[in-house]
Amino acid sequence: MANKNQELYYSKKAWVSFLKSKKRQRKVDKRKKGLAIHQFNMRKNARLKEKYFKTSRVLSKWKGNKKIQKPKKPEYSEKIKYLLSIPEVFSGTVSWYDEENLLLPKCFSLIENSKESFEFLRKLLFTLHVNKVSKITLDYSVCERIDVDASICMDIILAEFIMFFEKCGKLGYRNEVSIKLIEPINFENKENIKKVLFSIGAYRNIKGFKINYPDIIDLPVITNNSNDPNVWSKSEVDLTNIVEYIKECLKRLNRELTIDAENEFYKVIGEIMSNALEHSSLPFSYAIGFFQETHNADEHFGIFNFSIFNLGDTIYKTFKNPNCPNQRAVTEMNTLSYNFTQRGFFKRATFEEETLWTLYALQEGITCKPKKRGNGSIQYIENFFKLKGDMLNDSISSMVILSGNARIVFDGTYQIVEKIKDSTDKKYKFITFNESGEINEEPNKKYVTFAPNFFPGTLISARILIKFDNTDNTNINTDGN
Repeated sequence: MANKNQELYYSKKAWVSFLKSKKRQRKVDKRKKGLAIHQFNMRKNARLKEKYFKTSRVLSKWKGNKKIQKPKKPEYSEKIKYLLSIPEVFSGTVSWYDEENLLLPKCFSLIENSKESFEFLRKLLFTLHVNKVSKITLDYSVCERIDVDASICMDIILAEFIMFFEKCGKLGYRNEVSIKLIEPINFENKENIKKVLFSIGAYRNIKGFKINYPDIIDLPVITNNSNDPNVWSKSEVDLTNIVEYIKECLKRLNRELTIDAENEFYKVIGEIMSNALEHSSLPFSYAIGFFQETHNADEHFGIFNFSIFNLGDTIYKTFKNPNCPNQRAVTEMNTLSYNFTQRGFFKRATFEEETLWTLYALQEGITCKPKKRGNGSIQYIENFFKLKGDMLNDSISSMVILSGNARIVFDGTYQIVEKIKDSTDKKYKFITFNESGEINEEPNKKYVTFAPNFFPGTLISARILIKFDNTDNTNINTDGN
């Protein structure tokens, strides 16, 4: 009996000892796991700061019950995914994407030099995506002018990829990113280029570095996101900032808006901004402005640049969608398409149905929302052109609407007219870009055309010449006097 009790005592003691040893081992494993995680984070932070961190043998030898899982590789942003989903985005003529030196065109503008500017944007987009080179240089050696529309498109692409590359580095995927440096070169001696880069361009938007120039009034990029719960209150603030910006630019030339004109700008810009948020398949919209004053012994004038755009479905795709809520407008467009087809007006790659529908959608009273009157676009064109003091052609001022492959240019050659559209005797504003003033007649293809370069959304971009002595008084009213 004594032997049996002794055996029981020793077996119990052994079991207690075993439990204690397991408890000690769990504590050791827990400490080693904590140390391993700490060293993993230290090594990751060291890589970000390009420093060396030596891992102790504890991390290399530790084999706990759970392995430290490497974070999942980050995905592209919604904007990049959308751009890459469109085979013909920007330009279909560029097919190589492994150049280290990307040469910006002489005139980097979606209005004045669309072909070369779109080709550059496509090359930049896919060079970043293909990720084969170690360094990208943005070469300004031949560039003499940058407009806000091309500048902001480039900056959005750069900012989205830089954000993606940084996330890859933070999560331990630095070795999978070949591109280590993106550098602008050959701009230092180009004062006009520097003024754009450091006021509303890449250095301001991406690096956060700004230079104030006495002859420049800038409106840095305004971004809105329809998924933001405060989007509409933010839009009101943005709208106020835009109108105040316009007033500040005019003040440089001893001009000002009347109360009626100011209210009209609030209305039309507000409608364009809300359309950009409501009608797009992506939630993002942008606005940006740049004013440069020239004042010397011979002349005093300013060039006003302003762009509003969104990424997502084009105007044509919005109305072509079977779920478009305004089927009455779609029926009118289909009838117009049938008439143009019967009369042989459609010509492939010159004037297609997309061009016609985009033009028709600009007319007052046309909207994809059935309960809205739809007067934003044409009123927007009219009001911005009146900033120069008249609606006439001056060889510099123009406004371009890009949506998909549709390109519509307003420069004052063809005027906006008022007509009675339906049985209600209401007058609507039209611009048809032809001598007859009828929407069912073929427009001038110089101003309304099917462009080979695809814009992945809808952009309205204005370049307006404002002269000091263009009017006899300092007021601009809605009658253009």
